[in-house]
Order: sequence, then C-alpha cells, then structure tokens
Amino acid sequence: MRTGEDIARYGAQVWQKYEAWWSTLEDRALSRMLNTYYGDTSAHQVFERVTWHSAQHCRQLAAVLERMDIAPDRPLTPEDLAGLPLPERLWE
Repeated sequence: MRTGEDIARYGAQVWQKYEAWWSTLEDRALSRMLNTYYGDTSAHQVFERVTWHSAQHCRQLAAVLERMDIAPDRPLTPEDLAGLPLPERLWE
C-alpha cells in the first residue's frame, strides 16, 4: 500500500468481510471458546481484545503524526474509546 486511498480501500474491504461474517453469525453473544496463543478464550473476549488493541495502535499513530506536526483529520474522541480497557500510557 502506498497511499491513504490504498489503506482506506483495504479498510473498506475488511469492513465488508466483517459485515458478511456478522450477518450470518448465529452466536451473537460470541460465547464459543477459541484456542489462542494466550490460551482458550471466549470469542467475546477475543473480539474485545482486538478492538481495544486496534484502538491503542490508532492512538499511537495519531501521536506519531502529531509529533510530525500533522493533525489527524478525524482523531479518536473520548466517546470512541469509552468502555475500552485501554492502557493508560500510549506506549505500553
């Protein structure tokens, strides 16, 4: 990927795959257990982890941009991050 448009297009494709998966999912509580590298974990906990983990990386990328005097055009808001068990510090 070389441009912001490439990244946005990839993100849109991932979102479409997610929507297709979610629309056919019977277990919306995500109660099924998954074998992960950190042990057997409910799908709900894995889903939560990948959500907050991605949000943490977005926070880090925004900080890198700001250090380069580039303002993110749509920074994450406290409302976006509400309820996520994010690390307090940016580089944990």
